[in-house]
Formats: sequence, C-alpha cells, structure tokens
Amino acid sequence: MRIRQHVNPLRSEYLNIDLAPVAMREAWPTEVELGSAEAFFLMERAVEEPQVNYVGVEIRRELVEQTNAIFEERGLSQVQSVFANVSVDLPRLFPRGNVRRFFINFPDPWFKGRQKKRRVVSEELVDDLWQCLSLSGEVHVATDIFDIALDAMAALERETPRRFVNMVMPWTFVRSSQFVARSRRERHCEEMGIKIWRLVYRKV
Repeated sequence: MRIRQHVNPLRSEYLNIDLAPVAMREAWPTEVELGSAEAFFLMERAVEEPQVNYVGVEIRRELVEQTNAIFEERGLSQVQSVFANVSVDLPRLFPRGNVRRFFINFPDPWFKGRQKKRRVVSEELVDDLWQCLSLSGEVHVATDIFDIALDAMAALERETPRRFVNMVMPWTFVRSSQFVARSRRERHCEEMGIKIWRLVYRKV
C-alpha cells in the first residue's frame, strides 16, 4: 500500500471528520503525539513507561489502520492511533484538562510562502493544547528546521506566563530530550549529526 507523505490539512475532506472522544483507561495519564506517522516514538514510550495511555493523531487514514494493526500484533493495548486533523479536532478527541503531555515531533516544514498556513503549530493549536492539557501539562516540540522551531516558540511564548512557561527560560531551547523514545526522523538526525531544535513548555 502506497501511503502519501504529505497531506494538506486545509482540504475540506479533512475539516469535517466524523469523530468521537478517544476511549482510554481513566486511571492512567495520557500522552499524545500529533502527526504520529508510524508511531515509533509512542511504541518506545510504551516500553519506557507502560501504564500510560498513548494516542497518536494522524491525518493519513491508511497509516492509522496500519499502525493500529502493529499495536495489536505487539500486544500494546495502551497505544492507539486515531484518524483526525490536529488543526481542528483536538477538543473533540480529548476531555478538557485530560492530557499530561503533547509531543510534536518533526512536523512537515511546508517551506513555500503560500504553504506556511498549513504548518502544525499555530496560535489556534496552542489554544487547543492549553484547553486539553492537565494542570502543569507539557508540550514538547522537536524539529530539524530552525524556522519551524522559531514559529512554534513564538506561538507558545505568545501569552506566557499566563498560559505556558518555557521550562528552561523564555525563548530558550532544550539541549536534549528527557526521554529514551525516539521517532524515526529523530534517530536519523542523531545518526547523521543533524541539529535538532527542542522546546518544552509547561501549562501554567
């Protein structure tokens, strides 16, 4: 099966997806990866810390079906992928104040000027993250594109300290990840010596 590498989230077919709230173990914390692709990061997180709900939000339906089959095959019942558009669907997927961490790992760069409106981290997304996060919940962003990192930082710094606070200091990147888990792109960058820009913010 050929799976598309890039999808325009602003197309009408992705703005009216029929959704229900994600079913999870209520006693466990929840971590969410936005644009989870093959969900390598989530599967490694599930090994690292098993008693957590892990949810990957992915806009490519074929990839969601493929990864959910892998989770079942590996007995990772605490991990699931859902077909949704992170630009508009998060409040319908997660109850208010329910998510412990959001991860945004290497989002599509959309380099051309007319495509920048498709970038994942926007002021609107930051508003949704704040609503879905629990008190002191965290947002982790990793990218090898400096321009993407600055865009994400600007969106998260927009209303600090009222909503989010940088866990190092304002307008400062994190030197390394606190997690063992890595996405496929992250491992590639580390192996090739490509600079990774990391941000970590906490909900106030």
